[in-house]
Amino acid sequence: MKRSKWTTRLTCGALILVTITGAAVAAGSQGSQSDPLVTLSYLNEKVVPDILKQVDEHIRQKSEELEKKLQDQGPVGFVAVEAEAGKTMTLSAGTQLLLRRGAASGDGLVDTTAGQLVTGPLSANHLYIAAGEGQTVTVSEKAAFMVMGSYTVK
Repeated sequence: MKRSKWTTRLTCGALILVTITGAAVAAGSQGSQSDPLVTLSYLNEKVVPDILKQVDEHIRQKSEELEKKLQDQGPVGFVAVEAEAGKTMTLSAGTQLLLRRGAASGDGLVDTTAGQLVTGPLSANHLYIAAGEGQTVTVSEKAAFMVMGSYTVK
């Protein structure tokens, strides 16, 4: 009985030693200096240019999307707009309006100069902001405005 325990232990130890030695030999032969797993020339000539092409294409697509969004939002900065009496100007939410001359009345505009909501005549040289989509300004006497944002005049 004593002999079988020593034989079993010796056999198990030998198997463990052979397994460890085999794993070390296999790991040591992978990716040596003379036979690398991936060559530097493969990285420089194939992988890096492909990645750069993908990045350039992604940047081009995002740039086109941003340009389209900017064009859809209208001109940047204030634009001079003149409107005849009886015309109605419809403003998008957030559009800013400054009455330079003439007479007009607004509905649902915020007068940032006076700090109040306006539903009536607009004051000259006051800055107004459209509080919601579709706010209107009705021109009662030929008027000149400075407008920043999206608007239509009908």
